[in-house]
Amino acid sequence: KIVEHLKARLRTVAGPRGGVISETPLAFLHRMITTTSLEAKPLKFAYSRLSSLLRTLQVPNLDDYNALTDVADFASLVSTYSEGSPKFAIILEPNGSSIPGASDP
Repeated sequence: KIVEHLKARLRTVAGPRGGVISETPLAFLHRMITTTSLEAKPLKFAYSRLSSLLRTLQVPNLDDYNALTDVADFASLVSTYSEGSPKFAIILEPNGSSIPGASDP
């Protein structure tokens, strides 16, 4: 659900009415919770639970799961630091590059 939410948000930014969007972690988390029906508290432990699962399963090549661990880490950070005053901002911007014809990952 988290990956689908991120894809949808990036599609709206890259669309014809898109542009750079800056949000606080609380605003981003609120939107993600309302669109995915997830709860904030379990998201705080997404990274540690995924790491524990991968170790328990004795996955031989953890590099294959780097993208998934990055998403879990992001979800954990957003849900952990959504309380209180904003410590960082989440910036969504369309794919762009300083080199014409080359996309920036």
